[in-house]
Amino acid sequence: MYLLITPARNEGKYINYTIEAILSQDLKPICWIIVDDGSTDDTNLIIRQLSKNYSWVWVVERNSVQERGFASKALAFMEGYKMVSELSYRYIGNLDADVSFNASYYRILIERMENNKRLGVASGVIMEKSLKGYQRVTSSLNHAVGAVQFWKKECFEQVGGYRPVTVSGIDAIAELIARMKGWETRSFQDLHIYHHRPVDTSNTKNALERAYRAGLTEYHIGTSSYFALFKAIRRWRERPVILSAFIRLLAYWAAWVKKIPRDAPDELIEYLKREQKYRLLAALKGQFDWR
Repeated sequence: MYLLITPARNEGKYINYTIEAILSQDLKPICWIIVDDGSTDDTNLIIRQLSKNYSWVWVVERNSVQERGFASKALAFMEGYKMVSELSYRYIGNLDADVSFNASYYRILIERMENNKRLGVASGVIMEKSLKGYQRVTSSLNHAVGAVQFWKKECFEQVGGYRPVTVSGIDAIAELIARMKGWETRSFQDLHIYHHRPVDTSNTKNALERAYRAGLTEYHIGTSSYFALFKAIRRWRERPVILSAFIRLLAYWAAWVKKIPRDAPDELIEYLKREQKYRLLAALKGQFDWR
């Protein structure tokens, strides 16, 4: 019924968490394609052994010369996607190689998507490791998390798959196109995805880099200036407090002033502006979560 594609680059420390999660699923995929995107650690050895043990695990080796990045991830995913044209399936999932979830995750997700014919893209919510244990990452419930985006086949085909981007946001652009075409997208807060790669937001330098990249991403996917402002204000508590919001806005406005070409096409930018205007007005009335 469903298949998964995992772009993996130097994930030797974490991919076993993902492998254990997939092998434990009470509804397993018909095929899991793992694309080794030029790893220099033991990732290839791990996934090659896995494919020997399980015939439904396929390995693709991509000789990527690029640094780790989001353009490379999109290209790696689509290279794996080329292999599934002859397969019969109803759902296709993008799965990062550093996450895990419980054994009923995909079964529950499919049941909910079957019950909502317009739900084209879905996921659980990301839980990041912190000093206080795992805590949910702030995100809107109308957004399917990129690390585990799960698609109805026809929706993914209408969107045209993932496209390379400048900074990040391959998942955001894809699901925005899905909504523009009339599909619903969402995440379910009772389905937890545990992210095992450390994210050191307590380190000021790392936190500021993430905030700056987030601001650039907002610009490139087509976020309107007023929505970028309110979104930054909404997240002022993120470390480093207040400064992170300022850095997000600095990155956004620097790109806006320079008139850097955006990754999103003009049609999608206009759609997103209309959507964000509605979300902001609804949020101010207490009717919508515009995080």
